[in-house]
Amino acid sequence: MSEEYNEYNDLIQKIEAMPKESPSPDFTQRVMARLANEQHVSIRRMLRRAIKRAGEVSLDRFTGADSRARDACFYFLIAGFFFFFIGSVLFSSIFFIGHELKAIVFILIQSFLVLTAAISLIVGGMIMAVDSQVSAYWAKRTIMIYGVLMISSAVLIASAVKTVFGGLLSLSFGMAVIVMGMTLMKALENRAQGNSKTFTGELHNV
Repeated sequence: MSEEYNEYNDLIQKIEAMPKESPSPDFTQRVMARLANEQHVSIRRMLRRAIKRAGEVSLDRFTGADSRARDACFYFLIAGFFFFFIGSVLFSSIFFIGHELKAIVFILIQSFLVLTAAISLIVGGMIMAVDSQVSAYWAKRTIMIYGVLMISSAVLIASAVKTVFGGLLSLSFGMAVIVMGMTLMKALENRAQGNSKTFTGELHNV
């Protein structure tokens, strides 16, 4: 043990003789502010990357991607376009209901909520297509926006249609929204597990 210590004694002495510098008092604040700024711009960068890479998408390239990442992207896009179709049908129906002001206002609010939620999910799908390290972070935020908007839509249905049918419709709609949100969260969880296994395999191959 003493021989090993003597072998590295010179190195230990050099390390001990090195000047010690203490970080500035605002070091932590500056690092956290920089991280916050990077998070704020990362979603814009990912959307730019997704739009830029849209022209490079091909069937061979997409089928060669990891199945978990592909499934997560598909779930977001399919759900987003589905609700976008529903919102578009709702919005177009205002041209066929005459001059009922209350009905027009109700349908306009509903279509706005559904279309905004749909756009949120489509954005989440575009973010997942980029496959960045922070994709899951922003995709979860889009699910939260979707959930708040669609649950608000269900509450609005219950308050406007004060019948047993309206209550059942609102309850069914709310349950469908929750199930869809849980499905999307499960897809994100499966994608994260796939990335973890891939990273572990790469470490084993080093």
